[in-house]
Formats: sequence, C-alpha cells, structure tokens
Amino acid sequence: MLDFKKPRIALSQNSSSICLFLISLFILLLPSIAIAESTPCQNASIHLRGDLDTVMARGGIWTLMEQTEGLKDQSMIGLQVDGKLSRTVGIFETLCESGKNPTKQLFVAIQNILGEARTTFNPSSSSDKLLEAINGLNKNLDELLAKIE
Repeated sequence: MLDFKKPRIALSQNSSSICLFLISLFILLLPSIAIAESTPCQNASIHLRGDLDTVMARGGIWTLMEQTEGLKDQSMIGLQVDGKLSRTVGIFETLCESGKNPTKQLFVAIQNILGEARTTFNPSSSSDKLLEAINGLNKNLDELLAKIE
C-alpha cells in the first residue's frame, strides 16, 4: 500500500480512493442534511394537512351529510365544518410560515378536532348520532377559531 521509497506513486493511488470515499460520504449525508433543515413546525403542518386531506378525500363532512338519509336538509352545517377545518389548518400553516411558531397545545387541539372529523365517517352511526357529532364538532371548531383568530 504505502511505499515510502516512491511517495508520489503511493500518494496518487491513495488520493483517488480517499476522494471516492469523501464523495460517497457526502452523497450519503446530503439527504439527512435536507431533512434536518425542516423545522418541527413544518413537520406538524404536513401532519395536519395529511389528516385534513384524509377527511376531504372522502368528500368532507358535507358529502357525508348529503349521502346520509335524513341529513340532506341540514347539510349546510357540513359545509361550514369543512370550511372551518380547512381554515384551522391554514391558520396553523400561516403561523409557521410567518415565524410565529404555534404552541403544541394548538397543534394537539387541531389534531383532536381532525380526529373527531375522521370518526364521523363511522358507517354504523345513526343519522341522529351523526348529527350530534357534527354539531359538537362545529361547536369545538367555533371555540378553537375564536382563540386563534
């Protein structure tokens, strides 16, 4: 490997392998550096947006009410809930982007409300229980929006 009698040859052979090692190390570390740059606030925003997208992928609360027998007349409540859900997640994202890091309590509150919204899609719920759950969700959203707006 290292031949001290011919240092130029030994150095040139080892320098190419050292250079290759450093390049491969850089390539391996680059993705982890990019991931580390995202803040916890951005990760929380992505998580909340994913939860909201789960609810909206099914058509939202409004679609659920339109498809449920006996709730079509009151489906405007579902439309309001869908808008309020989007607004809460949007406000959280705006706070993150503006540098005003929202509290963990706000994140948990929004996460809990999105969890409530997802559980309303339970197919075994009667229309009365569903309407009660949606009205409770609407009330919780009103309280949360009053705090953060």
